[in-house]
Amino acid sequence: MAEVIIMPKLGFNMDEGELVKWNKNVGESVKKGEILFEINTDKTTMPVEATLDGVLLKILVEEGEFVPVFTPIAVVGNEGEDADAVLAAYLKEKGGEDVKSADEKSVVAKASEVTASVGLKELKLSPKAKKYVEDKDIDPDSLKEIKGTGFEGGLTAKDIKVSPLARKLADKNKVNLAAVEGTGINGKIMKADVEKDINNTSEVSTEAGGKKILKEIPYKGVRKVIGEKLSQSKFTSPHLYFTDYVDTTKLTALRKELNEVSEEKISVSDLLVLAASKALQKYPDINSSLVDGKIIYYRSTNVGIAVAGDNGLIVPCVKNVQEKTLTVIARETKDLIARARAGKLSVDEYTGGTFSISNLGMFGINNFTAIINPPETAILSVSSVRKKAVVITEDDEDKIIIRPIMNIQLSIDHRIIDGLLASQFVEYVKELLENPIKILM
Repeated sequence: MAEVIIMPKLGFNMDEGELVKWNKNVGESVKKGEILFEINTDKTTMPVEATLDGVLLKILVEEGEFVPVFTPIAVVGNEGEDADAVLAAYLKEKGGEDVKSADEKSVVAKASEVTASVGLKELKLSPKAKKYVEDKDIDPDSLKEIKGTGFEGGLTAKDIKVSPLARKLADKNKVNLAAVEGTGINGKIMKADVEKDINNTSEVSTEAGGKKILKEIPYKGVRKVIGEKLSQSKFTSPHLYFTDYVDTTKLTALRKELNEVSEEKISVSDLLVLAASKALQKYPDINSSLVDGKIIYYRSTNVGIAVAGDNGLIVPCVKNVQEKTLTVIARETKDLIARARAGKLSVDEYTGGTFSISNLGMFGINNFTAIINPPETAILSVSSVRKKAVVITEDDEDKIIIRPIMNIQLSIDHRIIDGLLASQFVEYVKELLENPIKILM
């Protein structure tokens, strides 16, 4: 029996997904457990497996399209089954019930859109291609020479909008085709259009308020998810900040000694993760979340590390740090950060954190303020190490000396964490980092 495949919801904050790649073409056999397609969720690229054996009868959403979660994107069934009839029955079932959520409404609306037919029987067009031709009032005669990449040579919307050479060049140079203006027939994107975007030499065609616009891209996908999540945090949680500086003389020396004998290269971030875990164990009220009107305190110290990747900001999480050695932490963080930048994390690997660290020291930032990663209640920002003049006391005399200094700042949700507790936490982190042997004890 045929099954309608929908855009899955793979994360708590995921409202829509981008269909990155189809691993099967229409008419090809599908085995349960095979990778059927890949999608971009709110933070990463995820492969999605087929849930039944059969044939890919129909594709409703093309590569590069964004659709809401739960939207029908394909039909899989037995060879010879009527995919349109299966989809119609699915929509009737959804439309015949009391629609309880906006997500379900979007299912019906989107599926109706992608299956709309506009005639043009003389050409073999996909549903999206038909709609595009109708909306743009494209002359069918201009499409007869285009080589289709769909089933049995059928034309898809991407065949009409982008030339094969342009798409190949865009994929190679990671060009967002949504931001490229096509100069070909009916606005088709040509190779020259992509080359202009790469070289930033495209002519400015729009002005607004005296400001010349280079290009426009939709505010959606990963960037929109990040913006909404940070806005929710900033405007819902009253942030309060506590700043101090750390003399990293001993921290640097210990890290050097450790790397002479360690199986894994130890980074400053690895030591920060372990130090944060020890501080959270000493002050467990920081290791908390506010969820559905309840304050939850955690026994596990799951420390997230903010990473800027190609798909935006993501926070891979080292789980149960309190149970792990520094070598294990170093191995895990290296792997997590590498896959975060490549967009290859699973949802479980960037959720479930109880505390986060944002370290911009490697970028030379002297000081910055981090926004709390909800539903956590605190985040530690770490700045670069710089040589500064500091006052120390020796033999009852004050002396000015030059020391390597690093700024740290704790952002807290003041609804849950009081100022005294936050200041105690910061001072303990400072103590650990200035006497780093304590981190290992």
